[in-house]
Amino acid sequence: MTAESISTIMIDTDKRTTHVLASALKPTLLLFLLFFPLTFMNMFLHEAGHALFNLSEGVPIHFLYAHPFSFLGFVRPMADYYSIWEHASGTMLEVFVSILIFILLWKHRSFYTLPFLMIFPWTAVYDGIGGVFDILGHSGDYHNIMQITGLPAAGFYIMNLMLAVVGIFFFISLLPLLGMLPEDRKTLFVLPVGMLLYSALGLMIAYLFVPGSPIDLRYHLAPEIIQSAYYRPLFMVLIGMLLAVIYVTLYRRFYKRLPEALRTEKVNLSWRALWYPGLLFTFSVILGLMVIL
Repeated sequence: MTAESISTIMIDTDKRTTHVLASALKPTLLLFLLFFPLTFMNMFLHEAGHALFNLSEGVPIHFLYAHPFSFLGFVRPMADYYSIWEHASGTMLEVFVSILIFILLWKHRSFYTLPFLMIFPWTAVYDGIGGVFDILGHSGDYHNIMQITGLPAAGFYIMNLMLAVVGIFFFISLLPLLGMLPEDRKTLFVLPVGMLLYSALGLMIAYLFVPGSPIDLRYHLAPEIIQSAYYRPLFMVLIGMLLAVIYVTLYRRFYKRLPEALRTEKVNLSWRALWYPGLLFTFSVILGLMVIL
């Protein structure tokens, strides 16, 4: 083999490597950016549900602690801990509004409606799987409702698992809008890594800005908030891996046989297109830091 042939092979290999890296980095960065406005909208709806119940009980709201980062949100003060509506109102409003947005936008699936379409699927995945872990860990809204009502855990497990299954289906059905088809093995990299980067930044922000912040000084919540941020990277990586494996195995089997109304076509991403999620990211982070600080 001549030196010229070897040189040509090396150039071709470099080009292929660069193309593969770019094809994986673009959706990873896109997912990282999208999780900030997605979480902000998701958390705002949840905490707004609690806030509306408190206001209906005549309790003024001092903190509507909703932000785009990977740690807990709060409404303080609470109106009545022993009312089931105090704990159920957040999920009820979050699910109702996110489903309404999803229904209105589903026929208009595109790169630009993607952040809003993802609210319901991610709400269902996060609340469904997270609700199971909350019950097992004796914390969170579902556990509080169980404690107040005395209802058995089995019903909550079934409800949360059903919610998670619906969320998983519709979440992965939107992945072609991130530039990935079910046969794209890079999904196994993009989802866990993008979600890890998102939660890692949230952990850093929790450590830097939560201790001594207004909600900590008044309600001493910094340890609880930081603990939630500490465990979130592992949780997000596991969820990302679960979604990716389902997408490239089970979903891949019947993707092409789905009716047109349920099958989302792939979008070819360009670096230039990232200005839109970048703008949403910037707006979300600025507002989030204003809430925290």
